[in-house]
Amino acid sequence: MRLKLFLCMLGIAVAIFSWPTQSEAATEPNRYIALHDRMLSFQPGEVRLVNAQMMVPFEKMALYLYADIIKTEDQITVTKNNVSISYNFNTFETVVNDRIETVNPVQVIDDTLYIPIRFLGETTGFNVDYLSDILTARLYSSSYPHMSHPEFIHKVKTEKQAKPKPNPNPNSSSPADKPIVYLTFDDGPNLSTAENLRILKEYNVKGTFFFVGSQINHYKSLLNQTYNEGHYIGLHSMTHNRNTLYSSPKAFIGEMQTEAALIDKLTGHSSILVRAPYGSSPYVTSGMRDALRNTGYRLWDWDVDTVDWQISTANYQKIVTNVKNGVSKSHLAKDQHIVVLLHDRPQTTKALPAIIEWLQSSGFSIQTYDPAHHVGQNFGNHAGL
Repeated sequence: MRLKLFLCMLGIAVAIFSWPTQSEAATEPNRYIALHDRMLSFQPGEVRLVNAQMMVPFEKMALYLYADIIKTEDQITVTKNNVSISYNFNTFETVVNDRIETVNPVQVIDDTLYIPIRFLGETTGFNVDYLSDILTARLYSSSYPHMSHPEFIHKVKTEKQAKPKPNPNPNSSSPADKPIVYLTFDDGPNLSTAENLRILKEYNVKGTFFFVGSQINHYKSLLNQTYNEGHYIGLHSMTHNRNTLYSSPKAFIGEMQTEAALIDKLTGHSSILVRAPYGSSPYVTSGMRDALRNTGYRLWDWDVDTVDWQISTANYQKIVTNVKNGVSKSHLAKDQHIVVLLHDRPQTTKALPAIIEWLQSSGFSIQTYDPAHHVGQNFGNHAGL
């Protein structure tokens, strides 16, 4: 009897001490999330495995699903396909369409709300399958065209193997007669900003980001990441609201100064470069231009409008074509500083690798804005801006 008891206790002890510790768990391979035919961008270790369930940040995944999100001090509610999932910060309860979940699926991990990807997906009408070959949970719907699982797995593996190595110094090999190209991104920060930053880092390329102040308050970590990775952060107003922003010179310059102060407070970066929402012509009046000059700001429009904002993700190659045509035309016109207008949007993210590869293979130098060597670029060629 004593021997059996001893062996039982020994088995329990072995089980306890062989359970993975937190440090051991951190060595587990990364896991990934896909939506239809697209791999989603999460930081290494951001997708968690808890009690054999793949967990994802609740709000971030809801944004990827283009769900409606309402946040108050007490609650967050995500609505997709007429299904609402709410989490109450006071009662710690999860409610689906007014029904309390008896086994609460939502957990707080490192001060972030996490939810099982299978619960979130299936509750809001998606199929969720785990593709072990690529360690990926894939969400898909019969109402949206998508590849079969074998086709998708082949696509992911092929893209991973075929991804070109980044040019360690893309600017050094540019012929002297080739102009500088500035890739500029409007309307962030948002989830697409994170993906664009990842791609730029892979190719060792620096961009220029014109952020909206109201967005910065929701994505402060992305603001700091953009700055810390060496990209220039420009001003794109606080509201991006045409009616209020352009109501008077005071309103216009006030929004730029408020945003500049916010960026300076969060990063220590003093931004002087302004991009007027919708372009400076015809919205920026002479009084607004004077206000910019008097406060030391500079104004940038663009040479190449990719119209990426109105191109679908499926037709992203059109964005690549627009860049090629626009840059080539500016080059023929002897423009030595070519500013390309892009936006932080999913279709642009999909086009970005091909854009960078074409520019680099064609010998163009891709650089970020340098306030110490300002290059004028505004539609009216206004002096001092």
